[in-house]
Amino acid sequence: MYDQKDVVLMPFPYSNLTGSKLRPALIVSNGRVNRSDDRICCLITSNNPEDGLRVEHAHFKEGKLPFQIWVKPHRLFSIDKRIIRKKICTVTNEFHEKVVLAVDSFLATG
Repeated sequence: MYDQKDVVLMPFPYSNLTGSKLRPALIVSNGRVNRSDDRICCLITSNNPEDGLRVEHAHFKEGKLPFQIWVKPHRLFSIDKRIIRKKICTVTNEFHEKVVLAVDSFLATG
């Protein structure tokens, strides 16, 4: 239902946990993880973060967003697929690989 490379809309809690708002996220987990109810995601923002990856129109394989977004590869989290509200679009294999390399750079020793 919700797979790797999908941009999805989900409720994301405020940092003080007093509520939440709907935010987009990129699913980065593979089929082995996605066989469960869990999905590993990167946060997406419309603000230009210093270490974010800009998503260009060419990076969308299916669908698109009406505004500029950046993926934050250092903001990883897992969610239960049942809280996802909907799939918005899908990114290309090439852009997904770029995200995975960026995530790896944040997890590497050093």
